[in-house]
Amino acid sequence: MVSKGDLGVSYLVAVGVVLFGVFSGGMLLPVEAARSRSLLGLSMGIMIAGSFLVTGIGLARSTLDDERVWRVAGWSTLGLGVPTLLAVLVIVLLPSMLRGIGWRSVVLVNIAAGGVVGVLVGSLLELRAEHERTRTLNQRNTVFLRLFRHDIRTSVNLIRGHLDLVASAGETPLESADVIRDHLTHIERLSDAANRLDDLESMTETEPIDFGALVRDRVDTIQRSTNAVTVETDIHPESYVRANGLLTSVVDNLLRNAVEHGSTSHPSPSEADPWIRVTVRPDGRGDTVVLRVEDDGPGFTDTELAVHADAETTETALRHSDGVGLWLVRWIVDAYDGEFTVENGDDGGAIVIVRLPTTSDEPATNPELESPPESVLTPRAR
Repeated sequence: MVSKGDLGVSYLVAVGVVLFGVFSGGMLLPVEAARSRSLLGLSMGIMIAGSFLVTGIGLARSTLDDERVWRVAGWSTLGLGVPTLLAVLVIVLLPSMLRGIGWRSVVLVNIAAGGVVGVLVGSLLELRAEHERTRTLNQRNTVFLRLFRHDIRTSVNLIRGHLDLVASAGETPLESADVIRDHLTHIERLSDAANRLDDLESMTETEPIDFGALVRDRVDTIQRSTNAVTVETDIHPESYVRANGLLTSVVDNLLRNAVEHGSTSHPSPSEADPWIRVTVRPDGRGDTVVLRVEDDGPGFTDTELAVHADAETTETALRHSDGVGLWLVRWIVDAYDGEFTVENGDDGGAIVIVRLPTTSDEPATNPELESPPESVLTPRAR
């Protein structure tokens, strides 16, 4: 099957061949009326035509994905179309301006030059976007290297230590069993997070999703899984966004984050259950749907706030956030062209806000919601 990338490359090469034929024909035809009056203009045109050929061949050998190559071809079409439209308007409306000049070669060169400008603009924009994608991938690698070097090594050492204790004592203390279980679960969650990142890397298509219905479904799932949490909701119906199954991971991670860390403020069963508030509403302008999740836990540390306040931040050994859960949410939201912010409430507690662009398209059907793995947060408190 022919891909968009192949079509884009073929289009650019074809434009180059056609332009080359047009300009070279103007130089070689013996008929005086067909011969251009400006060899310089024709020479420039042939060089421009060659640039289309070189660009098409270069894109075919580049690492840009098909969608980016297709968009470059689209920019070249725009570059060709604008000067062509202007030339037609001048010929039709102001023909007197063209008398006495070699306007044919001028028009052809301008049209071809417009196409080159379109190619250059499109290439620069797509290369910049590719650079941003590479930066994000490097950031993901940095986070996972830290997690796998530090978190998994720590978990394995703790598991080994408690297994040695069990072997020497001849029985399994309840505390050792809980520690081993917690850290094995943590390793499993990191593996699940890696799978989610693989899904994110291969994500190419989105579809309209009712964000409010999705959040309500995941809140119901949380409430069915535990009675030890009070959930307040304010969910606007028919809040449509363009996303895919990974959006379920975003909602589940934020809800479990609020439940788990909110419960750290209530260590005693005699105290009130942890409380969270979940809001889904369009913003004031109506072009964004806002998911807001609040809890009554200890809130984010200054380090977490600093890391997630700077979109360009790459974690270091001395400045990092705890766990990959919030990073996973941030990366998925970025892929949807959304915004992700974290803050602390005035009266304490953490607040996480996700903003996603709305869409006027309604879901064709009600697809089954994906059931993601448990939250990929670390077993430690924030």
